[in-house]
Amino acid sequence: MMGQVKFPGANDNASGVSLLLNLASYYSINPHKYNIIFICFGGEEAGLKGSKYFTDHPLLDLKKVSFLINLDIVGTGEEGIAIVNALEENKAVKKIGKINTRSNYFNKIKIRGQSPNSDHYWFSHHQVPSIFIYTMGGIQAYHDPLDKSGTLPLNKIEDLYHLIIDFVNGF
Repeated sequence: MMGQVKFPGANDNASGVSLLLNLASYYSINPHKYNIIFICFGGEEAGLKGSKYFTDHPLLDLKKVSFLINLDIVGTGEEGIAIVNALEENKAVKKIGKINTRSNYFNKIKIRGQSPNSDHYWFSHHQVPSIFIYTMGGIQAYHDPLDKSGTLPLNKIEDLYHLIIDFVNGF
């Protein structure tokens, strides 16, 4: 809220949390050969405070983390996905591109360089291979009162779910 105005946060970030919970459910039934940790951080909009604290005071050795996928704003996707830190994680992004081409999940993958715009940043800063994925197109509302569940199409979230599973299962 800002004053009396509510910012529901359906796309930013309930959609990302929803996808994370669905992936956690999948891997609870289909265990991977490596341990997978699902974690949510608070304080992203306030300066990535949760992820900064975690990476400064880790509960596990960050050198043992093979890869981090940060998900936020994933409730659309008609115009594809964007991958932040893609230039730095070129090998992983090429793999995602091949999976996407094979399965035709998204019509476009936008490649972006590093940016301190979400929780992947502090992990990358600590040399943990990391990317941030968000979807493009559809409702543009986030950080405002129109970011509510009734306006969020969720029309490509299953494709992103399958893309991530295909990528992770390829490790």
